[in-house]
Amino acid sequence: MEKEQNNKPVAWRVKGKGSPVIEVLESFNGDLYFITEKDPDTGDIFCYARLRSMPDMAEWGWSNINYLREAYGRYMIWNVKKMAWGNINSYEEGLFESDA
Repeated sequence: MEKEQNNKPVAWRVKGKGSPVIEVLESFNGDLYFITEKDPDTGDIFCYARLRSMPDMAEWGWSNINYLREAYGRYMIWNVKKMAWGNINSYEEGLFESDA
């Protein structure tokens, strides 16, 4: 977790609610996956999926990171660096918030 200036941990959450996000994936076409749980052995993830083409259909659910990388293509989906998480609200106001 990031540390605020006063050494308090900063947690990022989807719409300010739920479990803290541990990883964010973004695809070339603007799809976003906010991961709150991840099994490193199987690649299974629990995430909030917000597809650019259907933002009103965003939902929480299980997926697999290996499947996503295969479906999008090796270089068409990537991890968003945590230092850039603050820019994600450019997609939708209030979509991703920190408790800082």
